[in-house]
Order: sequence, then C-alpha cells, then structure tokens
Amino acid sequence: MPDTQLLSNYADIAIQIGIGLEPGDRLLVSSSVDAIEFTRIIVERAYVAGAFNVDVVWNDDAVSRARFERGPAESWQAVASSTRGRLAAFEAGDKLLSVFANDPNSMAGIEPERLATFRKVNTQALEPVLRAQGNLERAWSIVAAPSEAWARTVFPELSTEDAIESMWAAIFRACRADQDDPVAAWRAHVTDLNARAGYLTTRGYTGLRYEGPGTELRLGLPANPRWVGGSNNGPFVPNIPTEEVFCGPHRMVGEGTVTASKPLSLFGNLIEGFVFEVEKGRIVKATAEKGQDVLDQLLATDGGSMRFGECAMVPMSSAVAAEGLIWNNTLYDENDGCHIAIGRAYPINIEGGTAMSSTELEAAGLNQSTTHVDFVVGSPNLNVYGVTANGTEEPIITGGEWGFGG
Repeated sequence: MPDTQLLSNYADIAIQIGIGLEPGDRLLVSSSVDAIEFTRIIVERAYVAGAFNVDVVWNDDAVSRARFERGPAESWQAVASSTRGRLAAFEAGDKLLSVFANDPNSMAGIEPERLATFRKVNTQALEPVLRAQGNLERAWSIVAAPSEAWARTVFPELSTEDAIESMWAAIFRACRADQDDPVAAWRAHVTDLNARAGYLTTRGYTGLRYEGPGTELRLGLPANPRWVGGSNNGPFVPNIPTEEVFCGPHRMVGEGTVTASKPLSLFGNLIEGFVFEVEKGRIVKATAEKGQDVLDQLLATDGGSMRFGECAMVPMSSAVAAEGLIWNNTLYDENDGCHIAIGRAYPINIEGGTAMSSTELEAAGLNQSTTHVDFVVGSPNLNVYGVTANGTEEPIITGGEWGFGG
C-alpha cells in the first residue's frame, strides 16, 4: 500500500469534497474487493468527520462475471439484491459513495446482450435514485482505487507491483491528494469550474461547433441552457476527479462526424477506434476498430441511446490530462479531455429542468434514456465554439485549452 498520509488525504477528499459529509450523516459505500484497505480508511475518516452510520457493500468482478457465464437467462433480467440495497439506503437518506477498482476487461467474451439487458433492468429499478442524483438532490460521488488488472492495462510494461504503485501515484496527483492542503486545493478548483460554468451560461449559446481530427460536428442547444461545473455551487462533487464544465445538447439538432480520441471501457470490455455519423441529432452510423458488438448493443439500449445527452469541456492542461495516460476507466478518461455522452441528459442543464417530468424534458430538447455513457473527443488539436443567436462563434476550447478567461 502507498503512503498512509496520502491515502488519508485521498479519503478526506472523498468524504469532505466528494460527499460533503456532515455530522450525523449516514453513508453507504459501494466498493470493490480490490480496494479493501483504502475502503477501510474511508470508513475511518467518515466516522472522524462525524458520520452516524457507515456501511459497505462489496462487489467483485469474478462474482459479477459468474452471473453471465453460469446463471440462467432469467438472472440477466433480475433486479439484483445490491440494487435493492442501494434503493433501501437511498430511501433511508444515506449518502452514496462508490469506490471503483474494476478490471476494464472483466467481461471480455461475454455476450453484450446479456450485459446490456442486466444493466437496463437495474438502471430502470434505480430510477428514483438516478433522478435524484441527476437533479443533485442527494449527495453521491465516485472515486477510484487501483486493482492489479486495471493497473496492468495502464502500465503493461511494468511488474504488477510497480504498476499498482504507479497507478496510486498518478491518482494522488490527479486528485490533488499530494498537495499540502488537498481539501483547500479542491475548494479553489471547484470555485474556478463553477465560475466558468456561470460565464458560459450567461452567453446563451444556441449551439456548439466541434472541429478536430476526424471530427466536424455541430450540435444544437435547448432554450435557456444551463452549464454546470464542479459542485454546481452545491455541497458535494459527484466525480473525484472532476475537470469538466458541461451542458445538455438538443436531442434533435446535430449534424456531422465525431471521432473518439480514447478507448471506452464499457460493460467490462474496451471499445477502440470508434466513429459516429450524426444526422438530426441521431447517430446513424457507428464503426469501431475493436468492440463493435458492444458498441452496437449500447446504441440499441432504447429509443434515446442513439442520441446525445451531455457535452463537456475539459482542458488538456487539467490535473488528469497532465499524467499523459490512457486510463481505460471512464471516470478518469472523461476528465482527461472534452467528452460527449450517449443517452440520458441531466435536468440541471436547462433552467427549471429539475421541476419537469421526463416528457416535459424531452419536449424541451433534453434526451431521455436508461443509459448515460461518456466518450472522449478531446485532444490538443480540438477546437470547440459556442454559436450565438446571430450565428457568430466564440471560442470555448482552443487547441485543447480554455478559449476564454476564468
């Protein structure tokens, strides 16, 4: 294990910044068995911070895989006990923290349809939780810890021990856990992201234009778009790390081609070298060099899974991108550069959206789906422009960096 002080710093970031834990709070931690020692530190630091009750639900890649290899077809369509437990914790008022330490290839060889069916059924069961989280009504956050399998995909040239050590070091730097006062550093960082989101909201852009290697894409924005970043001026930060400022595109307005700049880890499989062609906001063609069947299954999830739900701006000088890694982990890769999400849009991305029903949100232009999957398009050669009502363009991202002051 790495330095104990750095682990405590990282745990404090998860507790104080990620969850925004207050004395008397209940906390449910969902964690991988590959992160036992770090999870124990999280529990200790949560109680030090005043938690009333902390419980842990463990998950294991091998156990998860057994369902799809050995279980009957009915088990792929089952609402898992872990899902029911998460619902119960939500109803009890628990804040929810996930510790991700999974193998990005854990489901390689499993039929994508089985994975997609299980994901869809359990996502539908979690709708009350996901809606509250999407509206930022309930504190939740995700952090990551290295597993042997994950570390080996990022540092294949190193021994397992050295790969894990290198992963921890990269995570500490990317999450500011190595700074003298990491919690204060995070508060300053979140303030900057919130300020950038506020500025972009005041611009009232009607659309976005992307240009970069293999990408020429125009996306419309709904009326009264609202950009969000960091904590959205709230008491918690859903993703640790986070480097993004994002909005929701109009589900019916989009034309062009967009090429992913990084692999996507999905359903325990890696999708590489994929390109989307878009017409009237809908993905009409998708090709991948690797993982085509998994990508096809994602896009076939439901009526909204072939449209976009998020456009996020991330500078290439971010703490995550500074590591220069292909993380093979969506939490990190999406904070490594600008990204776009397939599927569900967040109600917080239009004025008054949190008070709207799903039907009203869709009518307003925000996509509805049971899935939400981010893919990275950012690079040092990407430019993104905000399009004003009179058709003029203003730089948001220039050469992979912010195109406007903070």
